[in-house]
Amino acid sequence: MKNYRETHIRKAEIAQLILLHELYRQKESRSLIFQGGTALRWCYGGSRFSEDLDFVTSLAPKSVQTMLQTALRGARNLMIAHFGPGSIEMRKKSARGEALKCFVDFRPEAAREKISVKLEFEELLPDKAPDVRQLVLSSLGSVAHLAATGDFRVPRASTVLVAETPEEILSDKVRALLERRYLKGRDFYDLWHLHTVLKIPADMNIIQRKWTFYQAAFVARRDFRFFQKPSKEEK
Repeated sequence: MKNYRETHIRKAEIAQLILLHELYRQKESRSLIFQGGTALRWCYGGSRFSEDLDFVTSLAPKSVQTMLQTALRGARNLMIAHFGPGSIEMRKKSARGEALKCFVDFRPEAAREKISVKLEFEELLPDKAPDVRQLVLSSLGSVAHLAATGDFRVPRASTVLVAETPEEILSDKVRALLERRYLKGRDFYDLWHLHTVLKIPADMNIIQRKWTFYQAAFVARRDFRFFQKPSKEEK
């Protein structure tokens, strides 16, 4: 029997897939680029649960919010089909000029706990875009497994996702390690998966190019030397 955490994670992941399916059915979704740890999980065989759906986009936050509201109408019906009767709502966490952060909550009538997914949309500078792959949702290994077990029940889930390449995700992880106030173990784990499991090399051109992509300026809190193993002379 699954314990509480396993059940919670499974429900959150099903909710993620429903939101991805509905978002990428929208007309302007070609301008949404899926990235981060959850993209690594669904698109490139990652095993780590990641609670966020992260995107970069050329769309302004207001346009993204309109698209998301439309997607939620379809998502509500699919959430009910998976989790029983309930209500869905979007809570804005922040909407600064260059980004939109929000939560989508589904509250089943028969359960005390809500099912929540955090979404973040970061705006790209004009004429800047990472390299991407177009991937059919239902053909992804982890998604196909959940469909085969009956956990993910979306007819014709042939939505095409636009996702960053593994090389681009690696560059984002390096940027995060240089930029975050506090280091997070999940970034190191994702880098390990990219480099050791997927055999993705670190390309300095892609890494440094990524520093110039976003409306929010890149501000390094540490440099690469912070992560280097000290030599015997330095010890």
